[in-house]
Amino acid sequence: MLACAPMRAAAQRGTVPAVAVAIVLCALLFSGGSSEAPLVWIGGAALVLAGVAAAAVAAGALPGPALSRSGLVFFGFLGGLVVWMGASVIWSAVPDSSWGYTNRTLAYFGFACLGVLTATLVPQAPRRVAEVFAVLLAAVLGWALLAKAVPALYSDYGRIARLRSPVGYWNELALLGDVAVGLALWIASARESRPEVRAAATVLVFVASVAILLTYSRVGIGLAVLVAVAWVVLERNRVESLAALLIAGVPAVGVFLYALSLHGVSKDHQPHAERVHDGWIFLVVTLAGGALVALASLAAARAQARRPVAESVRARIERVALWAGLAAAAAAAVVAIVFAGRIWDSFSNPVTAQVANSAGRIGTLSSSNRWTWWQEAWDAFTRHPLGGTGAGTFELTNRLHRTSPYDVTVEPHNTPLQFLSETGIVGFLLFVGGVVAAAVAIVRTRRRTRDPAVTAIGLGLAAWLVHMVGDIDWSYVAVCGPLLFAAGALVAGAARRPVPRRRPLLAIGAVAFALVGVYSLAAPWLATRQLASSGAAIDRNDFAAALADAKTAHSYDPLSVDALMQQAALETDPVRARRLYRDAITLEPLNPETWYQLGAFEYGQRRWAAAYHALDRSWGLDRHGPAAVKCDYLDLVRPKVTGYGVKCRGFRRPVRP
Repeated sequence: MLACAPMRAAAQRGTVPAVAVAIVLCALLFSGGSSEAPLVWIGGAALVLAGVAAAAVAAGALPGPALSRSGLVFFGFLGGLVVWMGASVIWSAVPDSSWGYTNRTLAYFGFACLGVLTATLVPQAPRRVAEVFAVLLAAVLGWALLAKAVPALYSDYGRIARLRSPVGYWNELALLGDVAVGLALWIASARESRPEVRAAATVLVFVASVAILLTYSRVGIGLAVLVAVAWVVLERNRVESLAALLIAGVPAVGVFLYALSLHGVSKDHQPHAERVHDGWIFLVVTLAGGALVALASLAAARAQARRPVAESVRARIERVALWAGLAAAAAAAVVAIVFAGRIWDSFSNPVTAQVANSAGRIGTLSSSNRWTWWQEAWDAFTRHPLGGTGAGTFELTNRLHRTSPYDVTVEPHNTPLQFLSETGIVGFLLFVGGVVAAAVAIVRTRRRTRDPAVTAIGLGLAAWLVHMVGDIDWSYVAVCGPLLFAAGALVAGAARRPVPRRRPLLAIGAVAFALVGVYSLAAPWLATRQLASSGAAIDRNDFAAALADAKTAHSYDPLSVDALMQQAALETDPVRARRLYRDAITLEPLNPETWYQLGAFEYGQRRWAAAYHALDRSWGLDRHGPAAVKCDYLDLVRPKVTGYGVKCRGFRRPVRP
């Protein structure tokens, strides 16, 4: 019996990291883009495992993490951000969206906790985490290229060709490729690794490069270059790194250029037959390029093992690379200075904001509407500097500020600015404080361990930080979950505390916190399912069941205006229906849709003055929204109230939900 106790403890210590890695893999492969449903079970699993593991630590069954001061500050700021986002529901312009965005950040907090707990249980955690991440990212990027070659694996490439499966968004897939570049260079440049391992890592550089190029992500391509340059500068095995980049990079560019000639691979709206034909050609060419990279890398690694490169030759190669890099940087700086005005005009001009989803976008400098959205976010912050408009509310901000019906987005494509706009200066400082604390902790871990694996992961996290300035990373659990897991593992430090004394109340609290978090994640999702069921019942003409489902949806999510408006549309009593519409407006008084639905209802009740007031309010909030449609309800009711308006013929009344 005594001999079984250490075995059980060892099994417990191995189970938590194994399950944590499985959850990270699910986040990478099965997160469904930015959709809410996968976040429920992936984020819920992360919270449950973190809660159970924390309870085991409190119960004395597992060793506790020995966080440094900067690590504690990191978790304090990240947890504070979750709490502040949750508090923003009170003053939010869209409380339901604020609840959903709080849930997303809560799930990310669970991933970070899993990272620190895993690092506590695994010896040489940074190295092990880096190795696992390299394998997981190889699977993700390999699947991305395979799905491009085999249309049956991802049918949506028939609509838009930009590489994005399984993440769902090309820029986020490119970011994962950037992280993979740093990890692959770490393994490929390690002289102590076997030649076969180094060859496999060089193939990963090749796969990541092809994938990044096929996303057509300008920032992703630039960050891949910066990650490679930073790795060469920071680590010592520069010749091996340069060799891996050369061996993998040239074939990758060749495969990409050939792929551009295959319309079934690189063009939008191609017929299925052409996608199948060109996909198999692309697969053969990519496999041939990978085999060439593997053979060349294996030959170079074996040659180096037999006859190491002399130090004098290394120094000469490094000097040539240094001067070439400086010359390229100087040339880029000169071009930027000479064409600064043209570059800025292209970046900020809304006329050129829309960039086609083709390979030609790589050579453009347009911000793709980002500059306009950043201005809208800044304006919202200046109006609500302390608490912002509420977490996850930029879609409404955009509707209130937009000057074109095509200027539609749910986020400003700048995560720090989004936090500033939606959570005010408090939320922004919590975010920045967490970033700074994590950076300090990771730098100290690198100095203490001198482990190049820390550098490889750290460069990926730095690329993520830069990427957040220009995109919507916080909406993708495939990016934020795994990378916060890695950040948690790096800030954990090397030391581990012995098994602490048992604290049953703390253990119960950890499990309770996890369960409350799971309920918070699940409730809005359950409400959405009930609303879908209500819509299906309407299609069956079963209006009693539809109303019951709408009421159930509201009980799950009392902040949902969709549930309230669905109930109102199904109510047979006009008084109750009007009250429900008014309740929806009370929840979201700046939402043009709630005012429009009330106006449409009042029009049906022939209350012209009330209908005009509501519809005019909807138009005033969003002059490109539903009330702005010509000869819609507003144009019909205006002459009845004001005595003037446009003549409308052949009008068909819109169908309210």
